[in-house]
Amino acid sequence: MQPENLIEMLRNRRNRLLGPEDGALTAAVAVLLRGAVGGAELLFLQRAQREGDPWSGHISFPGGKIDASDESPRQAAIRETREETAIDLDKADFVCRLDDQATHLSKVHVAGFVFYLANGSELTLNHEIRNAFWFPLADLTDENRYVMTTVTGEWGAREVCAIDVLDGEGPVLWGLTYRFTAQVLACAGHELPGGSEVQLR
Repeated sequence: MQPENLIEMLRNRRNRLLGPEDGALTAAVAVLLRGAVGGAELLFLQRAQREGDPWSGHISFPGGKIDASDESPRQAAIRETREETAIDLDKADFVCRLDDQATHLSKVHVAGFVFYLANGSELTLNHEIRNAFWFPLADLTDENRYVMTTVTGEWGAREVCAIDVLDGEGPVLWGLTYRFTAQVLACAGHELPGGSEVQLR
């Protein structure tokens, strides 16, 4: 799907937001789309190994905790993206807000905001980020990349759906990032395995 068609679908989708009874949002992420020769691409980060970071070493979108100084969850996503990648989204094309995501055990409640960058942007990564890469949506629909991975935490061990985006050379994409990615791909007409299920992350 070409970027302009996907953006139109994303703008027209209806989102499901967490209400007060679900608990307050604690974090926000920016889902960055850009156009490329082969179609749309998404920006993913590989986070550095950091003690105390629940996403340490994982594949993620730019984002983080909502601070008291943030005017809104969307502003938190914009601030975190600037801090982590030096990309300024203040004047970027805001596309939509995705469905809020919650995890029951770790009490993480996250809002996701899609932005479109027509020509991408030069990245300058801070100490929280080990690597960043643009990944084609077409490759995210490649079922040969779909795997099951075992994750461990306060819930014990559990197998979850994931995508191998680093060709076996690093962590797989799973959890909240997987679920936000699933929403984007659903607008492109592709359903990820277990994309609508709550995963423990």
